[in-house]
Amino acid sequence: MMPQLATTANIMDNTHQNQRLTKPLTERETPFRISSVEQLPILAQDESCRIIKQYFDYVESALTQKDRAIDIDKLREMLNELSGFIRSGKSQIKAEGYLRMLKRLTHIYALGVRAQDDRAFTSTAVNFADILKAASQTDTGYDYSESVGLLLYYMNKLFSYREEGWIKVFEYLLSMPDSIQVMQMLKVQHLQEIQNWIEEGVDNLFAIWDEQLEVIEKLNSEISDLDKVISERNSVLLNRTAILTSSVVSLSLRREKQSIEALYAEKERAIEELGIKTELASLLECNIKEFTDRLTEIRRATLIQLVWDNPDKD
Repeated sequence: MMPQLATTANIMDNTHQNQRLTKPLTERETPFRISSVEQLPILAQDESCRIIKQYFDYVESALTQKDRAIDIDKLREMLNELSGFIRSGKSQIKAEGYLRMLKRLTHIYALGVRAQDDRAFTSTAVNFADILKAASQTDTGYDYSESVGLLLYYMNKLFSYREEGWIKVFEYLLSMPDSIQVMQMLKVQHLQEIQNWIEEGVDNLFAIWDEQLEVIEKLNSEISDLDKVISERNSVLLNRTAILTSSVVSLSLRREKQSIEALYAEKERAIEELGIKTELASLLECNIKEFTDRLTEIRRATLIQLVWDNPDKD
């Protein structure tokens, strides 16, 4: 066990930590990262909490930095490492440790609600949900109300940003234990409704909507082109008609008129199809807005209900 304990001690090396804090975030080393959960020994709670704190320090610093590109992939990797560490059972975290950890994690993602640019928070919200799920399997005594409210907020955002992760956040929510008060209320009142939307294909609405908009653009272009051709052909036909005498019958002139009539018919067909596609696109847009609004309403209703059920809570 000694070599493994030495490795864990190196993870927390103060020299590396000081170097990390004095360098720009994009250049900092992260010596505290867990390279392999399998190789870690079972740790005391205090040591586990120190490791988790350094992860959270880095994540919060990265998410709130300004005027610099954020390495989202790295943050996702780190948060995945953290959820794996929690699931492994090697952290030996007890109730007070979970309390500190979940409060800090919730605080970090609460910052995203007030951020001008919340894309980094939203892009890692699936990992936030994963950690909450992992913690909730062990510690059901923590008050998850604020954390779950944030998950509903980010699920709404992910859907609005057309990111598929919103369904993953929902699945993590759904898998949290029923013994947690907020989950009891959510599962009874709201999560089944969201599940019904998913089963009806709400996740495909954006793709279908985009397809209809593309068709509408092509039809508008086709109608515009037909208008130009019809106008040019009519002009030529008028000039030719003016040259001919009334006693002259031109077969080519008759064919030209028939050709122009066919163009008018083609234009009418395109206009009719455009109307159908525009109506469908409007319906899809309304469905997207309806679901987005419902996610917002569900979050608000959940928070209001929690306040109502816990009037003495600060």
